[in-house]
Amino acid sequence: MKAKLELWVGLKVIDLVTQTAWMTFTEKLNYEGILRGLRRYSYFGIEVEGEEFEGTVEEIDRAIQLDSAFTNQNKHFYRLLAAGTDALAGQDGRHGDDLSLSVLLASDSSSLSSRGTLAIERDYPAAGRGERNGRLFSFDCLIRPSLRDRELPYMERLNGRLDGAKVTDIVAGEVWRITVEGADIEEAANIVDGMVVTRSRREGLLMNPHYQRYEVIASKELS
Repeated sequence: MKAKLELWVGLKVIDLVTQTAWMTFTEKLNYEGILRGLRRYSYFGIEVEGEEFEGTVEEIDRAIQLDSAFTNQNKHFYRLLAAGTDALAGQDGRHGDDLSLSVLLASDSSSLSSRGTLAIERDYPAAGRGERNGRLFSFDCLIRPSLRDRELPYMERLNGRLDGAKVTDIVAGEVWRITVEGADIEEAANIVDGMVVTRSRREGLLMNPHYQRYEVIASKELS
């Protein structure tokens, strides 16, 4: 049996890296009034083989909890999802009847606040919402190394802790969730691309194209 999983890891507290990026975008790069939300996650796309689905997922979950390269239980929350689950929809992490279509496992879900969910960010930076002149769009931008050899050590770490299952491929990077105001989704996507890719000291911030790449893995218009 083969399965594709996604591991999303976020901080339980305010992310100072995100705060710094927010201030740089709004105070130095002229995105004040355009940037409406910003959040950062560690992301792992995991392809795994095992005898049966639920047991394989639980084995991956145990390995993740034991290895601080993926999660630190003192400062992180995480969601382990079936690939293709809409993280932008803010699933709640409970087991469903069909594990392949629901969020699979959640760490410490009973104690998580709204800051500990995958839902569109409502708490920080709330001041950035304000009165809007256009439509709001949110994009999940996966930034990862250009070279695969920087991702493969994570596969080796997981396989070193697994018994019956085996990870056959992995994607590792950061997802920046960027919410912007735009006339339509095409304009919003162009704005986000200009924010993500560093092209000069005054253009872009999050990705260095010399050794990184990025793709939009989800997008959504907000009501």
